[in-house]
Amino acid sequence: MRATLSQDPLLDTSLPSATQPSGRAGGWSLLGAALLAAFYFATSLYVAAHRLLWFDEVVTVHIAQLPNLSTMLAALSHGADSLPPLYYMVVRAFGKAFGYGEIAVRLPSALAMMATLLITFDCARRLTDGLCGLIALAVASGPLAGEGFEARSYAIYIMLAALALWVWTYTGASEKLAAILFGAVLFLSVCFHYYAVLFVVPYGLWELSRWKPWQPPSAKLLAGIIGVAVPAALLSHVILSFSRKFAPGFWSRPSMSELTEIYSHIFVSGLFILSLIMIWVALTSRKSDRILLQPMPPGEAVGWLFLCLPLAGFVAAELKTNAFAVRYFLALVPGVAVALACWTWRHFHNAPRISLGIFLLLASWGAVKQLQVVRNPSSVESPGTRAYLGLEGSLRSEGKQFFIFSDPFLFLEAQYYSKYPDQCVLLLPSDFYQKATPGRSTPDPYMHQRVEVTLSHYSPLQIWQWEQLQEHASQSALIKPSKDALEAAKRAGFAASVKVSDPMKVVYLQ
Repeated sequence: MRATLSQDPLLDTSLPSATQPSGRAGGWSLLGAALLAAFYFATSLYVAAHRLLWFDEVVTVHIAQLPNLSTMLAALSHGADSLPPLYYMVVRAFGKAFGYGEIAVRLPSALAMMATLLITFDCARRLTDGLCGLIALAVASGPLAGEGFEARSYAIYIMLAALALWVWTYTGASEKLAAILFGAVLFLSVCFHYYAVLFVVPYGLWELSRWKPWQPPSAKLLAGIIGVAVPAALLSHVILSFSRKFAPGFWSRPSMSELTEIYSHIFVSGLFILSLIMIWVALTSRKSDRILLQPMPPGEAVGWLFLCLPLAGFVAAELKTNAFAVRYFLALVPGVAVALACWTWRHFHNAPRISLGIFLLLASWGAVKQLQVVRNPSSVESPGTRAYLGLEGSLRSEGKQFFIFSDPFLFLEAQYYSKYPDQCVLLLPSDFYQKATPGRSTPDPYMHQRVEVTLSHYSPLQIWQWEQLQEHASQSALIKPSKDALEAAKRAGFAASVKVSDPMKVVYLQ
């Protein structure tokens, strides 16, 4: 971008040296960034080792363990899951190298989360200084820490968003090389999450806001558009397959209430933290502080425009995808973190005590929240799985050969950890096959059961209808049975007796 970053006022050497960003990170700030990144990496591994896999992660492992790539592609082409194939290949590689335990399948995410923090730090410190680079890292660590112990592709997807911003703001490469790198990063991003096609939005808006008649798009933007279009076209069969099957009844749908709350969901307690920052600024400001406010540089402007990702995602969801989950837009965090660091530098570069206080406040808040999870990893896992595993042995000793689940989430998680996985059975609702997938106005209440039915064609999952349960009623224990299952048993003439009520309901049929 010959006409963009080279004109960045923060990089203009004609400015007084006192008002230029140093672009340097002293040894103390490099050490601080390394220690914080290592802290989040180590704590993520600890939580990963002590937290059971939940529904989406179990699906990830099932697909990663399929016999070969062709079977994996066939499963995804029939809607077994919503992520691109490359992520399952990464999990498969780590699983083969280290086994498919909780740490191994979550290790790619932990590494990506740590890399995101370091990339965000380096991007901000090049535009400002080392202290503001640490502020960017601290801002990003809060919303992103939880992705470090998830066996899903979001941490890698966010890392690539941070890397794309790093490449866009980097001025040390030729225009051609920078464009190639930018396009390559966006290409790879779509290979880990389909909503990465939206990554071109902040850069496109920034160029559009500065467009002049007959001025062509920059080489970087053109490369970025090609970078997202090519993998989207190559993977269109997989994308459309899942969309046709599940988009009409998708569980997380676009709505104005979801859109207005999405930023507070991403930056949890953000208004509280901002209030503390403003209190700190008010208490520590001095009349002698000389603040010469500079124009907003391109790097900061693009960072703030990352806030448009949920808006663009809302439009895409309304027009086509019908999918609007908060996690899809966590990629805005690195951009906002860099923008906030630039804003802090522009306002307070002559008052480092203010910047230091902001960093300490953000870093302390994030570390405390992470340590709370470390103290109780089970607080971030699905409820019920451990409770069932504690009951399984006693149910087995009473002669029960089949464990029947109505809850699709509990079934998949319990089946994965059970000592008797072949005897864990998902009972489909009585109207499962009669009830068509709802239209766009109503979520499909059986979407996750449909995912498991699809997955059962490729992985050994036992799925029954009521007729099969009738044949084995005396040998079965109903785990947390639904109202539909109990009513079906009553209609068939069975008496339901509650064997266990705590920690979860277990019913025998007679």
